[in-house]
Amino acid sequence: MNLRRRYACLLACVACVCLACGSSSVAPSTPSAPAVTPSIAATDTLPVVTATPTPSPSATPTPLVLAWTTKAVAMNGKASDDSAAQVHLGANFPLTLTGQSATVEGKDWYEATWSTPGRQSTGWLPASAVTRIKPSGIANAAVDALDQALADYLRGLGARVGVDAYDVTRGVTYTYNSGLAYFCASSMKVPIMLTFLTQLEKTRHEPTKGELGQLQNMIEQSDNHAAEALYEKIGAQAGINAFMKGVHLSGLLPNKPGWWGHSTIKPSTMVALLTKLNNGTVLNAAHRKLALELMRHVSADGRIGVGDSSPAGATIAMKDGWTTARDGTGTMVVNTSGIVTLGAETYILSVYTNHDHGYPEGWAIIRHVAKVVGQKLMPTP
Repeated sequence: MNLRRRYACLLACVACVCLACGSSSVAPSTPSAPAVTPSIAATDTLPVVTATPTPSPSATPTPLVLAWTTKAVAMNGKASDDSAAQVHLGANFPLTLTGQSATVEGKDWYEATWSTPGRQSTGWLPASAVTRIKPSGIANAAVDALDQALADYLRGLGARVGVDAYDVTRGVTYTYNSGLAYFCASSMKVPIMLTFLTQLEKTRHEPTKGELGQLQNMIEQSDNHAAEALYEKIGAQAGINAFMKGVHLSGLLPNKPGWWGHSTIKPSTMVALLTKLNNGTVLNAAHRKLALELMRHVSADGRIGVGDSSPAGATIAMKDGWTTARDGTGTMVVNTSGIVTLGAETYILSVYTNHDHGYPEGWAIIRHVAKVVGQKLMPTP
C-alpha cells in the first residue's frame, strides 16, 4: 500500500477514535509508588541518630520509608566521603530508607536501598541529598545504575559517545554524556519532519501527494534530496528554531541549507523530541500517526543500532544517521535513536558517536549500547 493510501487510512482511524471517545491522545500512565506506612512524620526533615559509621542492626527493625534524591549524588558503600561509590544517581531517584543513620565528622548520612531493572543494592548517601516529599520530575541516574559493565565500556570511549535512555514505563532516565552536542547526520530528518508537519497544522493544511512522497523518501529511504527540499520549505534554520522554541526545547543547533546533516544535537534533546512524539504532546493525532508510521518503516539498511539490536518482537519507530565528521579529523559520526515498545513496556533511546575510525566501529558502538539497554529494560523471561 502506498503512503497516500496509508495516510488516508490513518486519517479514517483517527476520525473513528475521535467520534468514539472525543480524543485520540492517550496519556502515558505513571507507575504509582508502592504503599508504605512511614514510621516518621511526612516532612522533608529526617531525624538523624548519631551512630558509628557502620551501625549495628537493631533488634527491632525500623519500618522502611520511601524517599527521593534531591540532586546528583553517589551512593557509597559506607557512611563516608572516602568510601568507594556504588552507583551515581541523579535528582528525583526513588529510594527506600532502611532506618539506619550515622554522623561522621559532622556530616549526616542515611542508609538506603536503590534498584533498577538491571541492578539493586543498599548503600549510604548524605542526608542533605534526601527528601520525603515526592518530586514531580522524572528520575535520573547515570548508566552505571542500569549496568556497570556498560558504564565501564562507555567510560573507555570518553566523550566520543553520548547516551540518553528514558525508561518510559518506570519514569527513569539513564545518561552518559547526554548533554554534549554531536553531529546529527540523517537523524536531523526527524526534526525536519516534525517542523514541517507542525507548520502545516498552523495553516490547517494537509500534506500534498508530493509532500507525502518527500516525507516517505526522507524518513523511510533516508533520501537527502527530499530532506533538502523540505528543509528549504520550512525555512531552514529559522523554521527549526521556531519549532524548537514552540515545543520548549533547546539543544539543537541547525546548520545552513546543504549542511543540515552537520547540525548538532544533544542526545537528551533527541529523546525529549521523541518523548513528545510518543506521548502526543507534539503534532495532532493524524500527523503523529503519520510520523510514527514512517519511522516504523525505515528501510532495512537504515535499521542499525536501535533497529537491529533491540528486544525481539518489539515495535520500533526510529531514525539512524551517519556521515563524515568534516571537522578536519577524517573520522566518521554514527548515531541511532528510537522508540521501542514491547507489550506494556516502552523505552526511548538515543546514542550518538563521533571520531569513529570507519563506519563499522561506530555501528559496533551503537549496536552494543542498544543491545545492553534493551536487555536490561526488557529482560526476557
